[in-house]
Amino acid sequence: MAGSILVFLAALLRVGICAEEGFRGHMVFSDRLISGAGARGLAQTMLHPIDVMRTRLQAKGLTVTLNPQMFVKGLAPQFFLAFPAGALQFAAYEWSKAQASAVKLNGAAAEVMSGAVGALAASVIRVPQEVLKQRVQADIYPNALVGFKEIVTTKGLPEFYKGYLATISRDVPWNALSFMFFAQSKGLFKAIAGEKPGDKENLVLGALSGMTAAVIMTPVDVVKTRLMTGGASGGIIGTARAIVQDEGAAILMKGVLPRIAFLAPLAALTLTFYEVIAKQLVSRRLQVPASSL
Repeated sequence: MAGSILVFLAALLRVGICAEEGFRGHMVFSDRLISGAGARGLAQTMLHPIDVMRTRLQAKGLTVTLNPQMFVKGLAPQFFLAFPAGALQFAAYEWSKAQASAVKLNGAAAEVMSGAVGALAASVIRVPQEVLKQRVQADIYPNALVGFKEIVTTKGLPEFYKGYLATISRDVPWNALSFMFFAQSKGLFKAIAGEKPGDKENLVLGALSGMTAAVIMTPVDVVKTRLMTGGASGGIIGTARAIVQDEGAAILMKGVLPRIAFLAPLAALTLTFYEVIAKQLVSRRLQVPASSL
């Protein structure tokens, strides 16, 4: 796996990002909100069972029991908050790309910056979602409603942002890398095949991009899970040091396979759904075939 990722990275470094797709230049603000919400909401909800397994593997002292009840733990906050988080993420991403283009910043740097800005915007919703969802997944609360009431009445609203720094330390680089790898891989595909990738090709390229970024950011994800589920304290550095000293450095890669199994298709589905939904919205407004965009 490591060898395949290194080959993929090396290939991306030798090619520039492909030209901006025509449909993006015709998107309005509502298109970005709708496309982002639909893409993130659908993709994240479809992959929720894998996310449950990842959380339970990384949390301290939990076992994984393969039954239907386990796979729907935390589904409510996942479903209801993924849509607004996706809307914020892609609206901020497209806004950032427009600002970068205005100052002649293009290529990998623009993609990294825009992906990071999108993740930061979404974190306003994503972090409370993760806190509530993961505590239900880790059996701290029986359901999201009980968890919400418990947090508000006993710990206060700031508790919803526990582990915020760890979460953005994971999500911001993962999103930035995923968007950059995806844009670069589309440029590589066009250079080799002589044409833009279609929806099927985008799924594969998105999966490779998400997988590569997921492996790179797994140690931060383990630390974030421990902080959010109460299995550690002391911040990112302190938690990482404690894990290495008490359990061994290999624990920082625990859950990497479920993480890949979740984030590779998440990136593939999210990025592909976003383009498909956006093209449909633009084509309907301009009254041109989506295939021409």
